Amino acid sequence: MTTSTIPHSGDFMRLFARTPMTGAALRIANTLAGYISYDGVFRGAPKGFAAFTMKELQAMTDLSDRAVRHALDELTRLFGLTIQRRHHARHLFAFTKVYDPEDNASEAAESVASEQAEIPAEKRVTGTTVPPSPYSRTKSNNHTPSTIQISEGAGSVYQTPFATVIETAKKGTEAESMDTQFLWAGFHMLNTRNRHAYAPLSWLIAFVRKAKPKFQAAEKPQRKAEAPAPACPDPLILMAQPAPHANKDFHEHNLRKAIGNDAYDRRVSEIRKTYGASVFAAKRAVHGQAVKDGTINP
Repeated sequence: MTTSTIPHSGDFMRLFARTPMTGAALRIANTLAGYISYDGVFRGAPKGFAAFTMKELQAMTDLSDRAVRHALDELTRLFGLTIQRRHHARHLFAFTKVYDPEDNASEAAESVASEQAEIPAEKRVTGTTVPPSPYSRTKSNNHTPSTIQISEGAGSVYQTPFATVIETAKKGTEAESMDTQFLWAGFHMLNTRNRHAYAPLSWLIAFVRKAKPKFQAAEKPQRKAEAPAPACPDPLILMAQPAPHANKDFHEHNLRKAIGNDAYDRRVSEIRKTYGASVFAAKRAVHGQAVKDGTINP
């Protein structure tokens, strides 16, 4: 549906995302939509038009001359793209099926004329310099569709141009050993479950790169061999071990009750003389030996 109002960049992006087209056409469409003149002055273009030379389009999209021309033909069919060719100046592009640029031309004619009268001719031709290409040189096929139609059956991926895309995307990832057809079917199942009738090509690439073999066993970290506990050289500590330290008061009470106070004090005194220990350490040793002998409980 054609409107007299020029859509904004976000409106164009949403329109392009839901329209099946080749990757080359999507690059050209995004580039043109991003440089549409809204003030009748930008890059020497009237209001509603984008101004580019063919060389600039090639530099911006990193496409060959032939790919650019095929993409322009495709955009003409999809969005009514028109080209007004100008000598010694940039050509003018407009998406006439999306909006009517002529409705904006008369409105801006006077302001454009006055602006051009003040700007030298060479600046009107050159205008804003073209930024460096956002695309790197790859071996990707620019005629691969940028949108995938989702179906429950999926079909054979090898009857589509996406088999090469999947095989390229899975290299160097955990999905490298996974079957290409299996990944293709899984992508369709995921989008069918989420009720997506179409999916952008970038979703397929992201899906493949994140895919993991279903039954891949996680590697268990190797446990380090525990070093044996060093032998305790203190005989008092060894003697006290059978009797928990927290129960020392109960041990003393029970042992005094079992053997009498005199016998208890005598055992403590003997330990102190033999090992030169403190009263506390001697009592702990006496308690441990009593537990070991079964005289008292731990």
